[in-house]
Amino acid sequence: MGRTVLAVILGYVAMFVVVMGCLTGAYMFMGADRAFEVGGYEVTSAWLVVWALVTLGAGVVGGVVCGMVGKSKRAVVSLMVLVVVLGGLYAFSMSNAEAPAAEDLVRTSEPSSMDAMTKARSPMWVNISNPILGVLGIMIGGGLSGACRDRGRSDAGET
Repeated sequence: MGRTVLAVILGYVAMFVVVMGCLTGAYMFMGADRAFEVGGYEVTSAWLVVWALVTLGAGVVGGVVCGMVGKSKRAVVSLMVLVVVLGGLYAFSMSNAEAPAAEDLVRTSEPSSMDAMTKARSPMWVNISNPILGVLGIMIGGGLSGACRDRGRSDAGET
């Protein structure tokens, strides 16, 4: 049980590091004018593509880490459940969040990475699909780690 908990924690931390690092790097590379619509904080289609690829990639990394540490399908499935629960809670909180003040929606300069992160506005479907992409990546990563292979079969008949 302790190995499973550690695997889930390390897998989630790995996902967080990949997401933060890659999205910060992508924002620095793209700049505000390619990440956001003109004059506002609505994300562009290009940013949504980057976000989806990073989310999927982070899931793969998290699944590999979780599978290698946990050495079991249970650990990988537990990480998937965690991502669905936390992603669902986030999507729910965003759907009930107050609309920002009008002056907070206007972008007049090149915002810092932190401002961009806190003020970015993405469609609701992004918040819903985020855990789905994460789980898909975790499934791939868990499979790559070997943790999800059938360990119960007998090799006695093989020479």
